[in-house]
Amino acid sequence: MKKIWFSLLSISMLVLISCQEDAPTAEEIIAKSITAHGADIAANATLDFTFRGIKYKVDRYGGRYTYEREFAKGDDLVKDQLNNDGFTRSIGDSIVSLPDSLRSRYSASLNSVVYFAQLPYSLDGDAVILENLGTDQINDQEYYQIKVTFTEDGGGEDHEDEFIYWIDTTDFLVDYLAYSYCEDDCGFRFRESVNRRTIDGIVIQDYNNYRSSNSDPTLEDLDTAFEAGQLVLMSEIKTEFPEVTIKSAP
Repeated sequence: MKKIWFSLLSISMLVLISCQEDAPTAEEIIAKSITAHGADIAANATLDFTFRGIKYKVDRYGGRYTYEREFAKGDDLVKDQLNNDGFTRSIGDSIVSLPDSLRSRYSASLNSVVYFAQLPYSLDGDAVILENLGTDQINDQEYYQIKVTFTEDGGGEDHEDEFIYWIDTTDFLVDYLAYSYCEDDCGFRFRESVNRRTIDGIVIQDYNNYRSSNSDPTLEDLDTAFEAGQLVLMSEIKTEFPEVTIKSAP
């Protein structure tokens, strides 16, 4: 009897070890998701779009990037630009001298819009810390649940924010995400992907943006609250009028 029990235990342990070895790492899942969203194409392309009435341009080529936005302020045209070399603001034809606090704020604001518009493009950066929380189900669909945090060095002024991504186990697209933040105040958000479309191989998607009625929710449980109808729809995050221009690889 002891031999049978020992054999069954040994088989169970081997199966468990085999499953653990076969399970993809967080880095592998994110890499497949980035590819599924068309990052290899976006790495050498220009994306123009409008967000909340402001025009944005994301230009990438050979490891260089330039993020731009333009908007009217009175009779003047304001242009913000963030690239590998830093941030500048121009009004008309003149570059404006900004204190470090404003330069940091405007830079973070521009980067944030691009970050969400092109997720999960940037989730393989050096400052990104990935953790595989296992699989989860939302509305009977199975997802990889990946937690994302950032190092202080290189993680930007919002490096303390935490994210969770629900990535479809079959097509590796991001269907849901949740995050915590602390800016002027602190809070939690849950986003549901909607209006997904593919333009020249690059996936563009909008989001329904929810908040929790619970003042102190658990980030990992926001999907459960979503399924139970316990989240409040705050806004719609729309990447409008997207246009893609593909460049030849360098």
